Amino acid sequence: MSGRGRRRFLATATGLLAVPFAIAQAPVKMRRIGWISGGAPNSHAKFLQAFRDGLREHGWLEGRNVMLELRWAEGEMDRLPALAVELVRMKPDVIVSAGNVVHLIVRKETSTIPIVMATSADPVEAGLVASFARPGNNVTGLSSFFEATPMKMVELAASVAPRGGRVAALVDVSTPFSSARYRAEIERAAKAVSMRSEFVEATAPQDVSRVLDALRKNPPAVLIVLPSPMFLFLGGGLVKSADALKVPVIYPFEEMVEAGGLMSYAAPMADNYRRAAYFVDQILRGAKPGELPIEQPMRLSLAVNLKAAKSLGVKVPQAVLVRADRLIE
Repeated sequence: MSGRGRRRFLATATGLLAVPFAIAQAPVKMRRIGWISGGAPNSHAKFLQAFRDGLREHGWLEGRNVMLELRWAEGEMDRLPALAVELVRMKPDVIVSAGNVVHLIVRKETSTIPIVMATSADPVEAGLVASFARPGNNVTGLSSFFEATPMKMVELAASVAPRGGRVAALVDVSTPFSSARYRAEIERAAKAVSMRSEFVEATAPQDVSRVLDALRKNPPAVLIVLPSPMFLFLGGGLVKSADALKVPVIYPFEEMVEAGGLMSYAAPMADNYRRAAYFVDQILRGAKPGELPIEQPMRLSLAVNLKAAKSLGVKVPQAVLVRADRLIE
């Protein structure tokens, strides 16, 4: 082979060898996930980490092939519309949200960007999806059975309150639980266990302490706190304010029992957020959200804080303790 031919051969061979290397070094397409929450980085750190862990399990690594755009209302629900507009304008591949009030606001801004619900209360009744089996639009994700927990909370309230006592329900007016339907259901549930019911409302985080302070003038036998993104954001601060009533309090999130509350009955929230990553994975790989069935929680968890019971002088019935999934001492 002549010198010129040898040089041509080597150049061709070198070029062929470089092709696989070039393919291997091709830039990875970065996918963008929007995240919008009524909470804050500190109140939802556990849930955000659970979601990130779920993404990692499906091969999505933040900074490598996926990026998160985080938006927090920090308990101020009136900030959500502007945050939703901002997020939608960024045109993420998918948006993760939690709580019906948040889903509805995001859904109003987009009918095309997929929305994954990390938690929800009866999304069919809320008008978010057509059915659990076939959502039918750009919304899918998980239900949390929040629509069923208030009535169960009344039953738990009756187990630690005197017969004929008054049960007060703390309601966030932005949630479905402020509707006439849920009020009527709670009233019926209270009547069924020989208790009287009343409702106290909060519209913003700063309202909660004021509402609970007013309740101290005529404390109920027991207080139930209905599910709300705002109440989850307040977390331990709400628990501390409620402690001043010196009455048993039933909470909608286990994290509030960890913060010192007496009892909670709810789907494990971190499990939901971790599972939400599965829906995101499916959508990023081409699935249509309207064809991904809504999932319901595998279990609802009853948590009891024995230290709080002792501090209140409350005797939690053995039947409740036996049913508890978690006892905190």
